[in-house]
Amino acid sequence: MLAYAGFFFLVFVSAVSIFLQVQNQELSRAEHAYAQEIAYGFADNVYTAFVAGPGFVETVAVPRDILGKHYWLWISKSPDASARETGMVYVEWQSEGKNESFSAPTVTASYSWVNSNMVSAPGNFILIDPAKGGSLNISNEAGTIKIVKG
Repeated sequence: MLAYAGFFFLVFVSAVSIFLQVQNQELSRAEHAYAQEIAYGFADNVYTAFVAGPGFVETVAVPRDILGKHYWLWISKSPDASARETGMVYVEWQSEGKNESFSAPTVTASYSWVNSNMVSAPGNFILIDPAKGGSLNISNEAGTIKIVKG
């Protein structure tokens, strides 16, 4: 009887282990898909503001987290207009103890921002912390894309 119980317990533990491994892989895939959606969506909003021209203003809702995990949006910018290093939107978050990221291309443009608890500009990036607010105002002011907490 103990041999049967031990065998079925071993089968149960193996099945649970396989199930948890598959579940973790699916969660990671879902996080990456959601980050991709956020990055491309924000890049499209920047592109829309650029193409619409001066005077365009749009309020953009940004999700506060990626499946319960804190994340940050980074927009590359360059202080030198000739460097042409702008035009990337990065989404970074921490998952399973490691840093994950996804990037999406957007237009090369001149950027400006208004510092707040949600929007700042360390180095050559504009940093957006969506957990500190739910929306952003993206506008085109004389060809410069301006990002402000909404």
